[in-house]
Amino acid sequence: MAIIGIDLGTTNSLATVWREGNSVMIPNSLGAYLTPSVVSVGEDGGIVTGESAKQRLISHPEMTASLFKQHMGSPKIYTLGGMRFRPEDLSAMILRALKSDAEAYLGEAVSEAIISVPAYFNDTQRSATKMAGQLAGLHVERILNEPSSAALAYRQHDVRDGTSLIFDFGGGTLDISILEAFDNIVDILAVSGDNHLGGSDVDEAILEMFLQENPGLGGLLSPGQRGVLLKTAEACKIGLSDKALVYMHYRHEGIDYTMTIDNEKLTQICAPILLKFKDVIRRALQNAEHTMLMIDHVILVGGSCRMPLVSEYLRQLTGKPVLCDIDPDMAVAQGVGVAAGIKGRAEDIRDMVLTDICPFSLGVSARRGEKDDVFSSIIPRNTALPASRMMQYYTVSDNQTTVRFKIYQGESLEASKNLLLGECEVIVPPLPKGEASVSVRFTYDINGILDCDFMSDQSGETFRKLIISNQSLAGQELEARLRNLSKLKASPPGDEENKLIVAHGERLYEEFPGEMQERIAYLLLRFETELKKANPARIAKTRAVLQDYFARLDAYVENLLFFGRADEDTLGYMDDEAWGYLDDDTQE
Repeated sequence: MAIIGIDLGTTNSLATVWREGNSVMIPNSLGAYLTPSVVSVGEDGGIVTGESAKQRLISHPEMTASLFKQHMGSPKIYTLGGMRFRPEDLSAMILRALKSDAEAYLGEAVSEAIISVPAYFNDTQRSATKMAGQLAGLHVERILNEPSSAALAYRQHDVRDGTSLIFDFGGGTLDISILEAFDNIVDILAVSGDNHLGGSDVDEAILEMFLQENPGLGGLLSPGQRGVLLKTAEACKIGLSDKALVYMHYRHEGIDYTMTIDNEKLTQICAPILLKFKDVIRRALQNAEHTMLMIDHVILVGGSCRMPLVSEYLRQLTGKPVLCDIDPDMAVAQGVGVAAGIKGRAEDIRDMVLTDICPFSLGVSARRGEKDDVFSSIIPRNTALPASRMMQYYTVSDNQTTVRFKIYQGESLEASKNLLLGECEVIVPPLPKGEASVSVRFTYDINGILDCDFMSDQSGETFRKLIISNQSLAGQELEARLRNLSKLKASPPGDEENKLIVAHGERLYEEFPGEMQERIAYLLLRFETELKKANPARIAKTRAVLQDYFARLDAYVENLLFFGRADEDTLGYMDDEAWGYLDDDTQE
């Protein structure tokens, strides 16, 4: 069975496999490599994922979820179509779709995956990612940091020795890694990041500026209308990647609202975001005990790095060459495909060595002086893995017979503000305070397994606490969660294109007012009729007609955005043959 690599992204996800000396991208059922990380519940209770679900963000916002990766490991609940989902449930649906696409592409079963995560994901977030894999029917032994994965991709693409700063700016997270690469070794020195900073924040910033320049509009918008406006903001951001000027336009109840935006203005809008970039870079350099003078180049990763303001800001800030040789949307996925090859011990790559580090400190709560609940770090953050460290702790009371250790992950001096991983109680002989001691050894491996040994130094008795970081679901809970997910109907194979054209039309219906809405509604109803007739040839021809027409509507919107005008004559209507085809119920 094949091992695949998965980049489970905030906005898009991808799957790869190692084949014949290369990390190969796996296309989805629509032939695209990028699968939007969006899940929607259809009117029939069926589950829609990917591009079709993305279209429904505007037409059915209350039944559609996106950006759920930002809440992995949290208690957040999404209610879609009357059903409740955790972030890992939604992620499992995306993983299940990727697994199905991989099996169709490879022609064999897929049982194992390596999944990339933001470098600054903590234990709970990594655990939720593994749970999502389990729920999708995948064995996930290895979790790989996204910047580390990108480093592997660049190592395969262009063997470049030296020290790199990997700047991974995705849809919802920012990760920065400092690494050294020599020969066949990629050595991670330090990581830093912000799990709630990404390209979606730029979209929101553009939207807020638009509402500021058009006062009063914000209070008039429904959730669906705000979704339309947010999509328009995203289109403006993307447009500025290769255009000098774009126009943001929105019509509400017969009134036109507009804003002109260029990259200079976008830089002003994003000033608070750029300041956060600087803070995260500073932390990464401090963790690596490096200065910018020791960095050879900056590598851009993540789709949000397509914005010119990102590369220009980093050039000015660092004074270093800024590299974007690999498509930033693909770099992490390509790297995790390399990792899958290493994991499968492929002959042409098995000698490659990737080191990793502990992204957060691991330790216990202790008393320091007269103060309790002080975090005592045993394995500091950025320690190279695998690692084993030992510290000694003493009793604080006379005749104390037990010592209770609470095991934490984090950086706060106040232990209880960190992430609690587990507890262990150790029996010690009753002696005057400070005379009985416990030696604590933490051993942490690259697969996220923390082995904690507690030994009473006087009696020699040992207590062990094994904490499987990113641990799996227990048998009964896994079975229950799988039963619940299996009750949900996914789109049948081959139905994805039909789902997509309907979702595309529903999204356009929300975006266009008046007469055009009636025309779109007519087209969708006719397509629904064709689906019920179940004539594959006729469905395919009708779908092609609608795809062409909807593409013209999208082009009309783009002209408004990028040129501030759009001639309705250029929109065009379906030619007589196409209309005649749709109106003729006798066609076979």
